[in-house]
Amino acid sequence: MPPLASIDIGSNTIRLLIGRIEGNKIIRHKCEMAITRLAAGINSTCLLNIENMGKSVSVLKEFARLISEYKVTRIKAVGTSALREARNSGEFIKRVLSETGIKIDVISGQEEAGLTAKGVLFDAPKAALSFIIDIGGGSAEWVLCKNSSPVEMGTVPAGVVKLFEKHIKSDPPSKDEIISLKKEMDIVLGKLRAKAGHLIKANTVFIGTAGTITTIAAIDLGLEKYSHEKIHMHKMPLQKLHDISEMLVRMPLLERKQIKGLEPERADLIIPGILFTIKIMEIFDFENMLVSDNGLLEGVLIRLSANGL
Repeated sequence: MPPLASIDIGSNTIRLLIGRIEGNKIIRHKCEMAITRLAAGINSTCLLNIENMGKSVSVLKEFARLISEYKVTRIKAVGTSALREARNSGEFIKRVLSETGIKIDVISGQEEAGLTAKGVLFDAPKAALSFIIDIGGGSAEWVLCKNSSPVEMGTVPAGVVKLFEKHIKSDPPSKDEIISLKKEMDIVLGKLRAKAGHLIKANTVFIGTAGTITTIAAIDLGLEKYSHEKIHMHKMPLQKLHDISEMLVRMPLLERKQIKGLEPERADLIIPGILFTIKIMEIFDFENMLVSDNGLLEGVLIRLSANGL
């Protein structure tokens, strides 16, 4: 059977998975990722940055070459927060189709949350209650599950690119900038707590996915090279996140770029990313986080495998 391909065109990162589903396993033939920061500047302009659109098209051209090389027969490419919000996203989508042959479907935050849950729950431990969070560049998706089935889900209009651009101007960040950043997180996550807080019980398993969370795990593990096997299902106590956060916030950007497990292109965004993760754990009283390296990309592949959409 020829492999399938899923593509996630995110606000910060573009990712490709070429693989297939065999029983209860995802067979990965090829995984690629590039940080193009498609959502850069979107807070102030409501437009995709011209230079970053160009970078993204170049990445997708390479993905199209790999898709051809692996003789993929079916592809599903999804666009998320940046393409939902930008006034010129239609221009970008047309350019990608023209130059790469890849058709992008822009999905809603609700659909993104559902597909993320599909990817995470595919091989996550069974739990009576679990709460999944995907912290992206432009938004964060959440899903509450009972007996490994989604029952409530939604999206929060805050992500690491937006938060960084709005609040962090100094290197390293000033105390006032961190206070300002945390205040916004209190507001957006306070709304989430009002909506979902009563559903979360003491036995709820907290599962984090996507680039911020897997990067935090890679830092904790001190990985020289990214490893799906080591990161996937890595468990982290809240205190460890506090320790890593305190280290990162004090460091200038150049020092952060040297940290094992932290991609240099993500060294600025990791500050709002880890603080956002900590804030979620604190407001819902989660003592531990289980890291999933499966998420939206895998959910799209599973859906594609099941019904060809």
